[in-house]
This record gives sequence, C-alpha cells and structure tokens, in this order.
Amino acid sequence: MLYRVLAEALEKLEQASGYLEKNAIIVDLLKRTAVEEMDRVVYLLLGRPWPTYVSKETGVGIQQMKKAISTASGHSLKEIENLMARIGDLGEVAKLLAERRKQVVLFSEPLTVEKVFDRVKSLPDVTGEGSVDRKIALISELLTSATPIEAKFIVRTVLGDLRIGVAEGRMRDAIAATFNLPPEIVEHAYMLTTDYAIVAKAAAQGVGTLRKLGVTLGHPVSPMLAQRAESVDEILERMGGKAAFEIKLDGIRIQTHKNEDKITLFTRRMEDYTSMFPDLVDPIRKALNPKRVIVDGELVAMDKDRQKPMPFQEVLKRRRKYGIEKAAEQIPIEIYLFDVLMVEGRSVIDKPYKERREILEQIVTSVPGKVMIVEKIVTGKKEDILKFLKHSLSLGHEGLVAKDLESPYRAGRREFLWLKLKPEVDTVDLVVVGAHYGKGKRAGTFGSYVLAARDEKTGRYKTVTRCGSGYTDKDLKELTEFFNRIKLEKPSDEVDIEIECDAYFKPEVIFEVAFEEIQLSPPEKHTGGVGLRFPRFIRIREDRRPEEATTIEEIMQMYRTQHGRKGGELNAERSPFPKGRG
Repeated sequence: MLYRVLAEALEKLEQASGYLEKNAIIVDLLKRTAVEEMDRVVYLLLGRPWPTYVSKETGVGIQQMKKAISTASGHSLKEIENLMARIGDLGEVAKLLAERRKQVVLFSEPLTVEKVFDRVKSLPDVTGEGSVDRKIALISELLTSATPIEAKFIVRTVLGDLRIGVAEGRMRDAIAATFNLPPEIVEHAYMLTTDYAIVAKAAAQGVGTLRKLGVTLGHPVSPMLAQRAESVDEILERMGGKAAFEIKLDGIRIQTHKNEDKITLFTRRMEDYTSMFPDLVDPIRKALNPKRVIVDGELVAMDKDRQKPMPFQEVLKRRRKYGIEKAAEQIPIEIYLFDVLMVEGRSVIDKPYKERREILEQIVTSVPGKVMIVEKIVTGKKEDILKFLKHSLSLGHEGLVAKDLESPYRAGRREFLWLKLKPEVDTVDLVVVGAHYGKGKRAGTFGSYVLAARDEKTGRYKTVTRCGSGYTDKDLKELTEFFNRIKLEKPSDEVDIEIECDAYFKPEVIFEVAFEEIQLSPPEKHTGGVGLRFPRFIRIREDRRPEEATTIEEIMQMYRTQHGRKGGELNAERSPFPKGRG
C-alpha cells in the first residue's frame, strides 16, 4: 500500500469530529488494506510501529526533527523555528515546507507503508557514536520523498504524537465492522493479546483464525477486575453461600511473564516496568518453578521499620529511569501472587478459580520478603469473613477480594465473579475531561476538575462531578503544570459534556475520588445523569487505563444500593442535586 493512502486517511481522521465519522474512515481504510499489510497499517493508525506493551521510543526529539526537516526541505533552522513559534505543530511545519521545498528530488519513488513502518521501527536500534546524525539522515531521507501530507504524519509518528483522536478503544468497532464480526469476539481477542494489530490481521483471515488467538508469553493479558460489594451478605448471596476470600492489597497490579530466565513485569496499563524493579527479577525467577509461566499479582512497597505496607503513592516513586538502586534501598517492594494464567505454554484461564489457585500453590516457592502468595480463606461463615477482614486491616491492607470458586479468569472483564469488600468511604475512578481556574489563594492554578465516568454501552465518557476538594497546594501546582501541557481548546470528541470549562483534556488521566452521596442530576448539568455530593480528590490512579474508569452503570448500581440502605426509592423523575455541588 502506498503511504499516501494511509496519510490521507489520517488527515481525514484529524478533521473528523464524530465517533461514527471516524469509525467509517477507519473501516474504509482497513477494507482497502491487504492481509499482509494489516498489522503495519493498524500500528501506524495508533501512532507507533510496535504494541503499547513494548517499551520503546524512537529517541528523536523536537530539535533533531527540526534538523531533519531542514535537510529535507532546504529551509534553514531559523525559518523552521519561526514557523514552529507561529503554528505550534512540527507536523504542520513539515507539511508547509514540503509544499515550498527548495530542491527538486530526481527519480524519487512513492513511499510505501512498509518502508515508512520499517524505517520508523528501526530508529530505536540506531545507537552508539554518531547515532543522532544517523537518525536525522534516515528521517530526512523519508521526508525528501514525502508529499506534504505524508511529511506531516511521518513527523508526528516519529515524535509519538499523531493527534488524530484514535485510541486503541476505537479499533474494536472498526475491526468488527470491517470484517462483519460481533464486537464481543474482537474485544475478547484483544483482551488476550492486547494488540489490535494482531487482532486485525487475524480477523482479516476469518473468524476461525481470530478465535485461535490466545494467551502468549511476552504479550500481557488484560487483567480480570473486581466489582464492589456493599456487604458480606451480598457476597455470599451472589456466590452461592461460599467463596474464597483473599487479602486486598493497595499497590501496582503486576502480571509476571517468565520465559526461561527472562522475567518481564507488565502493569495493568500494559506497560513494561521490568527495568524499574530490578530487585524483584531474581527473586521472581527463583520463586516461579516452571520455565514458562504467567502469573498475576500485586506489588506493594513496605515500610522497613513498621513492617507494614506503605501508601500507594510510595510505590509510584519507584517508577523511574534513573536512581533506581537508591530508590530500591529507600522503598523496598514485595510482590504477592494470586492467580496463574499459563503454565509451560498451556493456558489455564478457562479452569475454575479453585483449580488455578491449587496450581499457583504448586508452582510457587515463596521467597520471604520478596515473592509470596496472597493469603486466603474459603468459607461461607459471616463471622469468619469479618474476622479475616479485621486481620487484613490489621496488617495495613485495604480489605478483601471475594472470588467465585468456579469462576474462570475473565480477561479484561469487571464482573460479579470477583467482589471487593472495603470498610471505608466509597470511591470511584473517574477520567479528567476539563478544568476551571481557581480564585483567591488558588489563582494561577486549576482549582477544580470536571470528571467523567465511562458509558459501557457506547464507550463514551459522560460527566458526573466537578471536584475542587482534597488537593494540597503541591497537588494544585503539579497538576496544573501537567494538565497545561495537554490541554485542549474544545472538548474531546470522546466526551459528552455540557459544562463550559477553562480547559479541556483527552480522557486519559484518572482521579480516584471519594464522595458522600450519589444524587440524580439533570443532563444539562451532568451528561451522566448522576452527580457526586461532596467529591474529594484522593490521588491519581496511574495504574488505571481510561477504559477501566468507573462506569455509569456501576455508579447507578451504587445509587440504587445507597437508596436501599436509606429505605428510599429510586425516583428517576426527581433530581435532588443541589446547586453549586458536584
């Protein structure tokens, strides 16, 4: 396929505003794509020539890209600097200068998707002395042969900023529509592979090929998630009177892949964190007996003096590129394993929980202080559950997770097969979609943020609250600095919002928010139809993906439960949402 075809589709996607319009453009492109090109096209649609879980960057920054554009266009760096100051997008600068190109290229062949893909993919491997100049030369060679639109998207792809509003979540419906498949089958394949390029290529070969996709070493599996439960009685009712109860830890969800001596640690956002936790690699290698295995667990930071888990934010301090050894000494970590997905190349996700737990206990040799199995009990007695809950809290943990003894590992699903029980104030994980500037002491910062929940049926984000409490002065400063770098002038086309904001954001960052009560809200106030009373910022959930935000249905279920506790009735016609709150 000529790269021009892809670049023109990217241009249309950037200009399109609605979900259906963008979906139609992607479907049209995929229908024109040959099977052997499908993975390359999907990767480039998503803005990087490798899947999300591969920790690679091109290593090309703004300054190097300016030099490549200068070489290819014949325009000086000063001209490029002036245009960049005026336009603010180096892709658009490259497009403009390609139209004004000073030198004529003789015998230039049209760029293909394969050539652009392979060239960009090769950039991280260009290392050593003179690597910067060699990377500039490789990029300028592409730009020299590029049309203006091609130049624009080559530059953006190399810089990792495609700006077309197509996240991975959009690919499910596009692939399903292209190959006339149920979206659920496409989504299931993605949950097992976390790679829509692989899914699209398999779908192009037929539903039979798609169904063969499964758990693979080195490819993180979307984690199974837990619903919230209000009480022990609810748990026992849902799980037939008996369940497994595991201690619930508050850390980073980590999926460990062992392939012979190689250990890889993936987060629930499908990021490779292995390099950040080198002190865990050898203990995990010793603890996992099989040569090839995938296990699921939670990584927590431990207070060496108190021998209790440290707050979640302390765990996040270990996420760094530099000073790793010093951080390891200051913030020791442990990993607690609670599930197994593959053993010696054989998937076990379809086996019931009770069998997977037995397998886990057989294949793990604990390394005290580093690698352990999560403590659990199996019971149907309420007094035993409450006693175990008290034990969990005394150790400094969050609560319990109840698990259906017969449940398979449902990759990427949040269902009532796993239920979390916490004796604390209700919290939700919401996506930041807008902000308002503060006043008085908060002047110069964003003083409150507009937050949204996910509509599970449509995949869109709908507002449910405006949160201006719970931030420290340091939070306000750091959050403002961060969000100023990613702010938009208008709402993202993935968001339904009626509130006028001072700044808008793509639905990417998740806040955990505590609240006192859920109340119904008119749609002109909050498009989610509900609002949170007295919301309070707890923390950023850097371990959560936008697709894992609390859903509208989950909040409605909490609302129904809340009214059940109060003895009230759900009245969809009445909105007690007070002015100025939420």
